[in-house]
Amino acid sequence: MREAFPVDSVLHYPDAVSQVRASDGALYWLATIAAEDGRTTVRCLQNGEVVDLTPDASVRSRAMEYGGGAYAVDGSSLAYVDDRTRQVWLRDGSGVRALTQAGTDHVFGGLCLSLEDGVLLAVREDHAVTPEPRTEIVALSLDTDNPDGGTVLATGADFYASIVVSEGRVAWQQWDHPNMSWDTCSVWTASLADPADAAPVASTDGVSAGYPLWLPSGRLAYVADDSGFWNWHVQGGPTWTLDRDCARPLWVLNPAAAAVYPDDRIATLCYEDGAGTLAVWSPASGQVSSPLPGTTDIESVAIDGDALYVVAEWPDRGNSLEAIRPDGSVETVAGATGSQGDVSTAESIWVEGEAGPVQSWLYRPVAVELPPLLVMTHGGPTSMATSGHDATIQFWVSRGFAVLDVNYSGSTGFGRAYRDRLRGQWGLLDVSDTVAAVSEVTSRGLADPDRVAITGGSAGGYTTLRSLTSTDVYAAGISRYGIGDLTTLVTDTHKAESRYPEGLIAAWPEGRVVYEERSPINHLDRLSTPMLILQGTEDKVVPPNQAVQMADAVRSAGQPVALLMLEGEGHGFRAMATRRLALEAQVSFLEQVFGMPPSPDVPALEIENL
Repeated sequence: MREAFPVDSVLHYPDAVSQVRASDGALYWLATIAAEDGRTTVRCLQNGEVVDLTPDASVRSRAMEYGGGAYAVDGSSLAYVDDRTRQVWLRDGSGVRALTQAGTDHVFGGLCLSLEDGVLLAVREDHAVTPEPRTEIVALSLDTDNPDGGTVLATGADFYASIVVSEGRVAWQQWDHPNMSWDTCSVWTASLADPADAAPVASTDGVSAGYPLWLPSGRLAYVADDSGFWNWHVQGGPTWTLDRDCARPLWVLNPAAAAVYPDDRIATLCYEDGAGTLAVWSPASGQVSSPLPGTTDIESVAIDGDALYVVAEWPDRGNSLEAIRPDGSVETVAGATGSQGDVSTAESIWVEGEAGPVQSWLYRPVAVELPPLLVMTHGGPTSMATSGHDATIQFWVSRGFAVLDVNYSGSTGFGRAYRDRLRGQWGLLDVSDTVAAVSEVTSRGLADPDRVAITGGSAGGYTTLRSLTSTDVYAAGISRYGIGDLTTLVTDTHKAESRYPEGLIAAWPEGRVVYEERSPINHLDRLSTPMLILQGTEDKVVPPNQAVQMADAVRSAGQPVALLMLEGEGHGFRAMATRRLALEAQVSFLEQVFGMPPSPDVPALEIENL
């Protein structure tokens, strides 16, 4: 067995690289700094020098709660949202100035800067409106602080995203309750001078269309899943039809993981067997190339002239920003620069589930016979597990655990049918699919069936809790801010997800009985498994008292239990000290419950009833 990785290998990761942009020979990206509790800044590479353009800001949007589109560039000008002031700012040759006022009820995201038109376009939420914020597309003047919050260009839909502009024309995607963007979504265009001429380009019930891109030829490209997969369409032109998703679900207001060459070729993300690769498609010739092999996902793409820039995930190292030259040569610009050596690469495991095939990623420790198995359930639940290098997974493998990361029904990256299997079945299929994946691994002798633990956070935490209250497969469970009461998702949540549960569970309030039946909090008498419960005291999604109730139930059953209420943390843990405490607690908990030798570098966790 290899040497155990230290806790710091997870906590002190290199600055994370994301959201690449390119303009006029300069390259921009977001850097998330672990040492500053995850502060995000815009960095720029120009003339061989990397400069931090926002050293006094935290570049982050709160639009749609999950944010996205927090910065935009055009020429040498940079627009960004500063999470510390909640204002939009512009940095150009004249310095830095505010484009919005402080202390308003407006929240901005999805920025699109157009110097030619003299505006910054944005998705604006007005939180003074009740019962839900009003979402609109607005144009912010570059010459004032926009006391009116901008000029409204599009209004009336529940949600807007993916704003792009070219030669006085603007395009976007929009959708309405009760749909999520991956259910039914449409693409629209309008003129900036007279947005009243707005008209749909792609609008079909039951089809998710989005991520518009203006081609240099003046035509509009977008993805739509009318074929069953998110494929690229060119308005009035060809469609690239293949049984692969070329986009991911829109949770945040970031641009598409795609960009356009001067000759209309589209460089785009494509998924195959759960792995995200880079493809370049020519609408004119139909030719397709793959200029960056070996990736596990493509986070973002930018093009400046003939130079292609990609933020990529890899199986053996962290994210990196790669420059792909016209001659095919590749250079790492930022992020991880090479293989991190002794890593466990994922094996793709397929198993037949109740509703169809289910894919998972299995990571195995070296020279460990029948290792304990840590099962991970991703969030969303409309998200996906990829096989990119994950310091947390590598940490667990180095300590003798096999790790199984499950893409249960509802996961994206496998087409619409796979995604739609979870409709009305959340809390059922995700649970049974995970059990099927575990059974496949243990029946093949790849892990110890008597030492299987399950863990997840948020929606993944719900699957974890639901699994522990409805199956007997697991010998331990770890819940990180897991959803215990499904009714809170429709009675006390944000606009972006307020109708989401209706597609996953049942109509509300007509289906209240279904929500109650599938809520782990109502079946605490079935909790008979050792549990570690990690909960932030300031969580606005999962009330902290739910964690207390779960701990009480495990305690009453006489099972080992540890409850950590993490002061000041919300729905997700950000502070370095909190992340360290949580990780060390998980290690000690599983080592004690599974009778493993204690790690000398990890404090012993106090566990009741052990």
